[in-house]
Amino acid sequence: MAKWKIDEEEYYYKIYDSHDELAGYFQPDFGKIYPAEKEEEIIQEMLKRQDNVYGGFLYVPLLKLNLVSEDADYDLEQVMDSLETSLERTKRWNECIGEIPQVISATARKSHSDPDMLSILLGIKFEGPVKLNKNDVLNALQSILDHFHGKQLL
Repeated sequence: MAKWKIDEEEYYYKIYDSHDELAGYFQPDFGKIYPAEKEEEIIQEMLKRQDNVYGGFLYVPLLKLNLVSEDADYDLEQVMDSLETSLERTKRWNECIGEIPQVISATARKSHSDPDMLSILLGIKFEGPVKLNKNDVLNALQSILDHFHGKQLL
């Protein structure tokens, strides 16, 4: 079991591994907020009151392609090897996600911080209400993070 740390940012949480490396992000699902023009203020109040949430979105690295240098030419063998490695890792992620009942959706997207990386956005549904505080959010995500870590995906 890995040791995880979590920090609250404006409306989301940053998740760090035991080496203080950024492992991912968690964005709580704050539900439908009315009126929409007061969304920021309402979310701040929800966080301050430590309201309950029932899930959210976990954003973690999926794979690094190692193929996006604009100045490089790639040998076809190198390209095939990279794609095969990426396909194998994606299959491992897909299998692992299927083992976690709290994951209700999964989509891949280009990482916002590294153009050579794909990240995975996982819709998470908690088993019950979770208070909006670092400890409770981390406790709710712990088994999911540990499962990914045990499969050498995080």
